[in-house]
Amino acid sequence: MTVKRKVLALVVVSVLGAAGITVSAALPASDRGQDGGPVYSLEGAWYGITDFPGTPIPPTPTMDTFTSNAQRHGVEGTFLCTIPAEIAGGQTPSGHGNWVRIATNTYAFTALRVRMDGATFLGWAKFWGTITPVSDDELTGTINAQFFAPDGTPASPPLPGTLERHRIDITFEQ
Repeated sequence: MTVKRKVLALVVVSVLGAAGITVSAALPASDRGQDGGPVYSLEGAWYGITDFPGTPIPPTPTMDTFTSNAQRHGVEGTFLCTIPAEIAGGQTPSGHGNWVRIATNTYAFTALRVRMDGATFLGWAKFWGTITPVSDDELTGTINAQFFAPDGTPASPPLPGTLERHRIDITFEQ
């Protein structure tokens, strides 16, 4: 191999190496947290039970849907939560809320439901807590519930509870 070909080969290898570094820097981060562990997505549709032991609120079947803010994917977003109307006890069956990632696989959330007695507005039901996905298909967490008058005055103390959810699997036709 001549000197000219060796220099040309070295230039080509250098350019390809630089291009590879540039491309790898532009690729999205892997599914690993900074501590090297897996990172699980909160996004999607979930079902499970919310429980407030020792309170008048019975264990409640719940369905939640989490989506990301398009500008801050995986960092913050909104969610809808649904409970059976029969259990809602004067609350709207659906709640609306926001979530934010506070650490790897740890998310804070807050949601509101409307409290009604027939056509009379009684105030708000506020739910907040922390969610921890423990796998791609399961999450657990803590939850607090508190009821408020229409003007925002607390009408109850905070009621602590727990939640567990499973991702709704996609079933494909055979």
